Amino acid sequence: MGNFREDVRDQLEAIRETIVESWRDLRSFVSETWPALTVLFLLGGWAIWMADPAPPRHVSMATGPEGSFNQVMGQKYADYFAKRGITLSLVPTEGSVENIRRLQDRADPIMAAFVMAGVAEKHAPGIQTLGSINYQPLWCFYHADTPISSSAERTRAVISATLNVGTPNSGTYLLTQKVIRMLGLDPDSSRFKQLSDHDAVEALRKKEINGMCVVDAYESPNVQTLLAIPGLQLSPFDRAEAYTRLVSSIEKVTVPEGSLDLATNRPAQPLPLIATTTEILIDDRLHPAIQTLFLMASRAINSKQSFFSNEGEFPAFHDSTLLRSQEAMVFYEKGTPLLMEFMPFWLAEFVRRLFLTMLPFFAVAYPIIRSMPNYHKNRVRSRINRMYGALKFFEQSLLNRYDPGQKSVYLAQLDGMEREALEMKVPKSIAGDYYTLRTSIDFVRNCLIRDGYASGRVVSPATYPAAFESDAGFESEADGDQ
Repeated sequence: MGNFREDVRDQLEAIRETIVESWRDLRSFVSETWPALTVLFLLGGWAIWMADPAPPRHVSMATGPEGSFNQVMGQKYADYFAKRGITLSLVPTEGSVENIRRLQDRADPIMAAFVMAGVAEKHAPGIQTLGSINYQPLWCFYHADTPISSSAERTRAVISATLNVGTPNSGTYLLTQKVIRMLGLDPDSSRFKQLSDHDAVEALRKKEINGMCVVDAYESPNVQTLLAIPGLQLSPFDRAEAYTRLVSSIEKVTVPEGSLDLATNRPAQPLPLIATTTEILIDDRLHPAIQTLFLMASRAINSKQSFFSNEGEFPAFHDSTLLRSQEAMVFYEKGTPLLMEFMPFWLAEFVRRLFLTMLPFFAVAYPIIRSMPNYHKNRVRSRINRMYGALKFFEQSLLNRYDPGQKSVYLAQLDGMEREALEMKVPKSIAGDYYTLRTSIDFVRNCLIRDGYASGRVVSPATYPAAFESDAGFESEADGDQ
């Protein structure tokens, strides 16, 4: 038992000494190389900041008109962002046309917007898409006691009436103008009003206008209000398939029979509608981490089943005319970044930036840091070799011109050499060379004290290190160590 305890005590003592020795070595290394280490870490911090700056804590987003589903959905996005420490400021607008214009204005703080597909010009400069997030049908309502079954009569009833087509900066206006032209009608007719959606709903309720068209989601407060107004009929698009062939941004959706009110079987038959998708468009300068956060929000909010879409159908790329965000393409291919699934947003983003920026930095810094101890070692070894050379020349001068009356001067010179050696901080790996130098200094001192140089006797080279053999030897060894 005693031997076991002693063995354990010896092992613990050995571990303690190893730790203490390693700590001393580390302190010595840091104390000798701290200027270079400080410069490296400052450069590393600068590289992180400049190469991949931190994401902003405040982002402005354009939504849409009052009462639109984009406003409602924008608030869901803002709540999602707030839980992750980002303030998403929602800016109401007239609609998609205004949103595009503000996104492309580099002086405008808007960095993201909900935009109807087909509004932006092909490959519009300065903006990118994160993908589509839902369907927005073109809803056309008209006053009638019962639905008009004839497509031609229904079209005449809707178009010939006082019809609201949305404000000029809205996606509704853009799409209705396109549809009216495709029908061969004059889009500038005085019958077409340009009220905001909210004002048009009230005007239609009061029968100040005969009909209105609005591009919005089924869940929109405006659409739900219109569906609940007695005496309003929803016009189907019987040739919806033709629109999808003629305009790439238009898609066909269907209001199933009885889906609006099963008790009254409203509608009495399936109603085909034309629709576009809602795109999340961004300023192409938006921070990649914020882009990823938008994509995560869209997957959490818009991937659920809705009136017109199946579960998992959104978010996705639908509009092929827009430039796609690289972050979005990676997100759709690989999903949510692993770090953001298990870490808070800011911590995950910090780790990502640290890894992406510091990896190439350490590829350069690591060899430099590794070479620092060797640099110190080589520098000390070079000093030892230079002192060997000085000692060799000093001894050669004693052999050639020894003056007994100058012995005290000679000894003072040797004492100076020894003081210089004693002041050196020597790594353990070259301690042998260091103590050999001091032994050599003592050897010359002893010969001097005994007046060994007075006789002119040459000291045997066998008693000296190899560094004494020639001047070239000192220089080549010093060079080789470096």
